[in-house]
Amino acid sequence: MVVHGIEYRFCRSSSIVKGHDGLALECWEGDKAQMFEIFRNDETLRFEVTLFEPSVPLELIEYAVQIARDSLGEFCP
Repeated sequence: MVVHGIEYRFCRSSSIVKGHDGLALECWEGDKAQMFEIFRNDETLRFEVTLFEPSVPLELIEYAVQIARDSLGEFCP
């Protein structure tokens, strides 16, 4: 996805550590920096957003939320 002339890419990842068990959709600015992740936490049964950069375009987050809801699947408690 391109926002304000900057290309962003998304990838899924999984994590199984205490307090962080589930799947994530990561957003990267090219290959440079991870911008944020949307995490499906199977321990708390909640979706969580973690920002790794201070300024993230709202339209990018809105776009990613829909992708996360569609691609991360149901909670696996």
